[in-house]
Amino acid sequence: MERWIEEPARRIPVVRDVDVLVVGGGAAGIGAAVGASRAGARTLLVERNGFLGGVATAVMMTTWNVPSRCLAGISRELFEGLLKRGGAIDGGPTIPYDPETFKEVAEGACLEAGVELLYYTWVAAPLRDGDTLHGVVVENKSGRQALTARVTVDCSGDADVAAAAGVPCVKGREKDGKMRPLTTLFRLGNVDIRRVVEYARTHPDQFTADPNFQILDLDRGLVRISGFFDLVAEARARGELDKDCHYIRFEGVFPDRGTLFVNTTRVYGRDGTSAWDLTEGSIEARRQMDQLLRFLVLKVPGCERAFRIDASSVIGVRETRRIRGEHLLTEEDILAGRAYDDTVVKAWRHHGEGRNWHSPDGAEGASSDPTYRTMTTGLQSFEIPYGCLVPLEVEGLVAAGRIISQTHEADMWTRGMYCCVMTGQCAGVAAALAVRDGVAPRRLSVPALQRELHRQGLEPGPRA
Repeated sequence: MERWIEEPARRIPVVRDVDVLVVGGGAAGIGAAVGASRAGARTLLVERNGFLGGVATAVMMTTWNVPSRCLAGISRELFEGLLKRGGAIDGGPTIPYDPETFKEVAEGACLEAGVELLYYTWVAAPLRDGDTLHGVVVENKSGRQALTARVTVDCSGDADVAAAAGVPCVKGREKDGKMRPLTTLFRLGNVDIRRVVEYARTHPDQFTADPNFQILDLDRGLVRISGFFDLVAEARARGELDKDCHYIRFEGVFPDRGTLFVNTTRVYGRDGTSAWDLTEGSIEARRQMDQLLRFLVLKVPGCERAFRIDASSVIGVRETRRIRGEHLLTEEDILAGRAYDDTVVKAWRHHGEGRNWHSPDGAEGASSDPTYRTMTTGLQSFEIPYGCLVPLEVEGLVAAGRIISQTHEADMWTRGMYCCVMTGQCAGVAAALAVRDGVAPRRLSVPALQRELHRQGLEPGPRA
């Protein structure tokens, strides 16, 4: 039997009134806030952590899965800032980077653009009048406060604002609601990267065939490794590794520092919008992490003297809610190379038909899983129309990041962090122009939006 209490009505101070309010300071939020501010809007970015970056920093997923030539707009500026500070390695099919440097670069970009930042703050409720959102109520050390805005950009990663405001959303895979696994990453120090690479070179059958996940270029400092299949299978059979562990994945490798990130814990059957599930998932991921650390030190050449430097401060959530918007992006659209009059993002992905990254069904990297064992794909381009960023039924709101209007299968193409920066930049610019022109985001002039995005370094618009 459910129990309830009645909360008495109270007066909440309005502490900020801005043009554009961006909720969430991850990849999408950074793009949105900088894009909006550069388009002339008074912009406030609200973030629950004490730093920016989200998945790139708090979760420590330290690789962008495209070559640098695919970057544009703010994503390129972030990369160049990382490179300038020695916090990224260029020249390969993917871009490894340092999460602490990412925090500095992202924060600097926002402050330089004139964005106001508010850390340590959670959104508690939407401020909706009729069908229009006017901002949010937040909670932080200063108490319960209201932030009002002409347009709000939801970059929460879980469509928290959109769902609370009444936007239709779908959670997980359409046919059954299952979601991709949760992951806690951790960083190892004192790793002999050269010996790890030597083992991988002399045991090629034990590693993925995908050249985007198996990179052994020590001369250029580019290393990314996925495999150790038999070593993992033997340890799993002895009960030393979790039943869902079928391979080891190293990324964010800095050979000269002897550091790397382990992206291997997998927690299935948890809902990233449930605090209870996140708690249980974090506990389970730490259990797996301890197993993995013992395994790596005992069994993987080059890791004998390794130690854990740190682990992600929050568990990584790959999939929860997605809005339903003016346009629904499908994988069929992407594979067909579909172009749109309202295209705002042209992106690239190491992906292709039949690859089932991070399936909710488990067995990731198992001998029965060609995605992680034998399949290879080249870079494929695709377009995202503005309608995917504009939610149904609620005005004064734009969405960006992995919550845009798309299917479970299409999400695997668009959820890469650099792509989230780009959809964020589009959403932020759209919000700013809607304020400037005094129109709802869904009634914004798309050609005007495309022109401003082009001015900011993106190249949107229909193909010639």
